[in-house]
Amino acid sequence: MWVSLVLFFLLVAFAYVDVGSIAIGSNKYNLSLIRLNKAIAYSVAILGLQVVVGYTGQIALGQSFFFGTGAYISAWLVADYSWPFLLTLVIVIPSCFLIGMILGLPALRIRGLYLALLTLGLAALFPTIVKLDSLYKYTGGAGGKLTTNKITGSQYKFAPPSWLPLDEIAQALQKIPLLGGYFGDGPLSNREESRMWKFILFSLVASLCFWLISNLIKSKPGRAMRAVRDNETSAAVSGVNLAMTKTISFGIASALGGIGGMIYVAEVGIASPDDFSSLVAIYLIVGLVVGGVGTLSGAVIGGLVYALIPDWASSTQSISFVPQRWLQGPTGSLILGLLLIVLTLFMPGGISTAAKKVKNRFVTIQSRANEE
Repeated sequence: MWVSLVLFFLLVAFAYVDVGSIAIGSNKYNLSLIRLNKAIAYSVAILGLQVVVGYTGQIALGQSFFFGTGAYISAWLVADYSWPFLLTLVIVIPSCFLIGMILGLPALRIRGLYLALLTLGLAALFPTIVKLDSLYKYTGGAGGKLTTNKITGSQYKFAPPSWLPLDEIAQALQKIPLLGGYFGDGPLSNREESRMWKFILFSLVASLCFWLISNLIKSKPGRAMRAVRDNETSAAVSGVNLAMTKTISFGIASALGGIGGMIYVAEVGIASPDDFSSLVAIYLIVGLVVGGVGTLSGAVIGGLVYALIPDWASSTQSISFVPQRWLQGPTGSLILGLLLIVLTLFMPGGISTAAKKVKNRFVTIQSRANEE
């Protein structure tokens, strides 16, 4: 299964290394590695929400704060000190982890809606904090922090290693009968090779994050988190350290948010205050709910929904039985909101949980012991 998934994503990457489109009826929806890289960033940030919300049961709405913190730290180190993007994780991860643990201390005394309001207020403060005059040389103020190197004046380039045969693979795919046209025509340009290499690197970083969280959830600390989510009193009676479990979960979630921010700013090339507003925090929660709370696959689905659905909804020009004037204007947020309402009513566990229910209905797993 994992080999099939890897092959599928690589084929998608080679097919849409340049901007492509998917035609559905008279509508065309753009798809490119730029959007997929953003989806990876959102998926890692939503994975952090899975830890603190889905597995620990704390209602936290401030993930955009750590998403932005990771982005700004990474942009600052790349622009001012010429660090490679991946190396900035050495600073981003522990910084966001410690900040998350400190800001998670109020969760020891408050919970529910009060914790949600507190964390949402934190997300609302972030754009104001990075615009402060005292932080201008680090954040760039309202104009944002470019990742352009101050010494050379050039953007950081993701150059693939010489031993990686990206161009040869692309040309081999182009020779496949009937399907070769989907993979372009001719050799890859330097820009396309850079996009492909970024996609591979970001996918590896995200895969490592998902693998570590999967192991965490199956371990003793992960079982403690789920015990806190299900019943704090029973967890405490069973010997679970509530304070440590909650603060650690906030720290892990914040670190994942910082990693997502690094991936995001590495793709877009600028850390801007408007990209990390409280609205982004709400969208990340929407992605969490739509994908499926408490599921690792739900984070992937949520990241794709956040990265693709608003833009695709705005690109929709015609739908049967829907007046065209209803499709004009900012329909992306409208359709995403309607999708959330529909999923809450008919698939309360999200897309991931609904898919598992359908699978369990049609697929029966029988042990070999029963067969014998």
